[in-house]
Amino acid sequence: MARGSGDDKGCVLVTGASAGIGQELAKAFVEGGFSLVLLARSRGKLRGLAEDLKAAHGGKVTILPADLSDPKAPQAIFDGLRDRAIDVDILVNNAGVLFEGAFDATALEDHLRLLQVNVVALTALTRLFLGPMLDRRSGRILNVASTAAFMPIPSLAAYAASKAYVLSLTEALSEELKGTGVTATALCPGFTNTRMVARSKRGRRIPSLAVMDARAVAREGYSACLSGRPLQVAGLANNVAVSGIQLLPRWLVRRVGGIIARRTT
Repeated sequence: MARGSGDDKGCVLVTGASAGIGQELAKAFVEGGFSLVLLARSRGKLRGLAEDLKAAHGGKVTILPADLSDPKAPQAIFDGLRDRAIDVDILVNNAGVLFEGAFDATALEDHLRLLQVNVVALTALTRLFLGPMLDRRSGRILNVASTAAFMPIPSLAAYAASKAYVLSLTEALSEELKGTGVTATALCPGFTNTRMVARSKRGRRIPSLAVMDARAVAREGYSACLSGRPLQVAGLANNVAVSGIQLLPRWLVRRVGGIIARRTT
């Protein structure tokens, strides 16, 4: 187990920690007595968040500016924390990229960047930090997917596909890791009041009642992670929708995805 202030519950690495669900997850873990490593691209935002968290809750908060679109970043992150003798007890893969629009109208470099952050970096970090967790026979992995993982969504094709990968990977790991002392949890939010959603055309057309609060989503993820649940779909309405989608034939799932895309773009 990692040790921060001497009496904390362990160390949590949160990627994409500077805003939205990642920031709220960081708050939930520090309020729960964990020390933190906060990772995002902006050093300034991380520093401000770290100061706020330490002022409000005490404990140890380390900032780690990094760009997960750089293929070398995951190994550098792992090596850097190991060199500083920081053991990560809980890995929270929250960082994600979203590009909205027709597949052929989105630049190839944007598609590849999305896959690098949402899929490749998440996979690399999971693989790197899983080894020490297995050696200690203790650890938790929380991967933030999306309700988009359950259906293809035109104009969000690559994003939805990347989240389907995250969901499938995490559920497979949850079975592989049984009996090891390590668990894997996928958190699937729906539309959430974050900057990413607010900047999208689809997000601006969603009724406010259908948009969840980031803190509420994070609280569900925090609880599911600590209890080792393989899957947490955030919000009752999202649970009902996802359960219904999984009962439909694939042709109808495609049709529903197309209808949703046309009505929200």
